[in-house]
Amino acid sequence: MPTKNVYVSDADLPLFEKAAELAGALSTAVAAGLRLYVAQCERETRKMAMQTIEVEVNDGPVVSVKRFVGRKILRYEERSGLRTTTFRVYLTAKNQYAIYQRNDPDWGTLSNTEGTGPGWEDAETWQGDWRHSKERSLQVFPNLDSMKGHMPSELIAALTQTQQQPAVEELDI
Repeated sequence: MPTKNVYVSDADLPLFEKAAELAGALSTAVAAGLRLYVAQCERETRKMAMQTIEVEVNDGPVVSVKRFVGRKILRYEERSGLRTTTFRVYLTAKNQYAIYQRNDPDWGTLSNTEGTGPGWEDAETWQGDWRHSKERSLQVFPNLDSMKGHMPSELIAALTQTQQQPAVEELDI
């Protein structure tokens, strides 16, 4: 049977002794611990994995599809009157920020069950153009500083906050 030597610090020695006692043998405890460690790392890798992202953008009257590799890190909404602008922020494979911006009707204005919401009273909601998506765009920024003046300051602040938190928070609950 192959032999592997593992250095154990004096501080960790009680942990190894307790693990060997619980598992019946130190090698059994080490193997079980390594299995758990590898499984956790693989889970985190899958969660952090980049995916192929496709978005539709308006280029004048033409709608085209843009495709890139990244992972979504934030969704942010701004409401203005009867419209909602949604920003989906992706971290790209080249470590840049791709921001997909979409302007849609704010259907919540019509959701009042009594039929008295502001959307029902505004003639704009009954015109054909209101219920369609308007701007759909994709902008790429190398860093947060380059977004200033192009993106809402609240969005930049939220992205700054996401950088200060772990991408995945493991809860022991």
